[in-house]
Amino acid sequence: MLEESQEFQRRERPMSPYDLTTLAAAKAWLGLPAAAGPNDATLAALVTAASRAIHAALSRPGLLPQTYTETLDLESRRVYLRHWPVLQVNAALWRGVLIPPDPNADPDASAGWVLQPGDAAPPGGPQALDLFGSLFCHGRQSLVVSYRAGYAVQGEAQTVPTAAPFQLGAYAPYGPWASDLGVVYAATGVALAPVSAAPGAGQYSVADGLYAFSAADAGQAVTIGYGFIPQDLVQAATELAAERFRAAERIGLRSKSLGGQETIAYDGSAIPAPILAILQPYKRVAV
Repeated sequence: MLEESQEFQRRERPMSPYDLTTLAAAKAWLGLPAAAGPNDATLAALVTAASRAIHAALSRPGLLPQTYTETLDLESRRVYLRHWPVLQVNAALWRGVLIPPDPNADPDASAGWVLQPGDAAPPGGPQALDLFGSLFCHGRQSLVVSYRAGYAVQGEAQTVPTAAPFQLGAYAPYGPWASDLGVVYAATGVALAPVSAAPGAGQYSVADGLYAFSAADAGQAVTIGYGFIPQDLVQAATELAAERFRAAERIGLRSKSLGGQETIAYDGSAIPAPILAILQPYKRVAV
């Protein structure tokens, strides 16, 4: 039974889709061997716990692209959406009436909504949705907005290699690849179909940011989209998980004296100040 228990502990714990870093990154930060070890399950659980603590500190339930629906009090003709960066607004309804997007260069000349542009790079911030026209009077829970938000690279231009292997790596300029948002042919805008393996013509597969294509698509110009975790948040989660792992060696200790010559004090805060400084630009605040 003891051997079975030890073997279970050595198995790598499945990572949560909300994890902000990886077991491998945490082990590298701690200077542990990359090979499977007896502490992997514990450290993987701490990665998830540290990631959830960071989400809570940011007051943000998720960072990768997903769809949100908000019911808002319309107290002015400018409302701020709670999640960012906003990738697209799917629908906006005022008292059940669909509001169209305002296509005019001068929004005041017609009625509709206009989304405030987001920042090009993280961390970004909450974006305003402005309503133009005289129809939209104030009211509690009178505005419902469905939109997609999260950190993403969209329309990254690449070309499938002309020789095997027919693979492309995501450039990931702001942080590691985390989720696939699709591939389209650049010339036509037609989407390629995702498959789990062995793609054929008009198909692709992806794992950890490496996109694979068929020989039939060699040389094709494509654009890819994907969600990512900002690198500074990856680092924050890595450091927090590692700190909690090492804290097991000093449970209950605030300080200790070495030979009466030197005293070592330990940071007992839930999230150390250097990590909080990293998180600050990403926090959601009331607007």
